[in-house]
Amino acid sequence: MNETAVLEQRRQARAEKHQVDNALLDLHLKAADALGDLKESANVRAQALQQVEKWESGHLCNPRYVVAWRNILNLPEPSMRKAMLSDDSEGTALRQNTPFGFLLGTLAK
Repeated sequence: MNETAVLEQRRQARAEKHQVDNALLDLHLKAADALGDLKESANVRAQALQQVEKWESGHLCNPRYVVAWRNILNLPEPSMRKAMLSDDSEGTALRQNTPFGFLLGTLAK
């Protein structure tokens, strides 16, 4: 494979990762909005915590993310929102290991 092809593959991989990161940020924006809604908050929080429990009991996720998400989901709503939407590397990593997958179908607009 020539250097131009390798560079193009790398560019494409970065573009695809950026697209995935943006989609995950959008999901978490919707989750944060739902968590801030009095009608939806308790249900969304409970489902997310159930997912975290599944991860922990089934050893399905790195314990670091189990602890981080449990801590985030027990924060007051403004602090929870800030942590979920953080634009640092930790925020990106957390969104890649999200307990909000159950919202994908229900929040699609």
